[in-house]
Amino acid sequence: MREIKIRIDNKILRVKDCKGLASLRGLMFDNLKGYDGALIYSNSIWMPFVRHELDLIFLDKDFRVVEIQRAVPVTMNPNTWRTYRYKSAKYCMEIKADKNLKGLMGKKVKLGS
Repeated sequence: MREIKIRIDNKILRVKDCKGLASLRGLMFDNLKGYDGALIYSNSIWMPFVRHELDLIFLDKDFRVVEIQRAVPVTMNPNTWRTYRYKSAKYCMEIKADKNLKGLMGKKVKLGS
């Protein structure tokens, strides 16, 4: 998996580029050391074996932010057994939940290497 830099306004995030089968794994079994999250090529994720709460930034085909959701890891509590999705999105960025994401709705994400 390669790492890419993503710019949203003046914020630069280092994320794992999760294409193909890597999109199924996302941040499962990951401690998030050295980067801020992952770019998933899907509009739906689930959280088994993820260790931390995540902020999910759903992006449309033009990499514009269309939805932001807080996701919690799956535990023995049935309330955590769910998938997170946004129907009109094409991508999902999984980002550490402590990031300040206020004001990102409608903003365009720029990908770099």
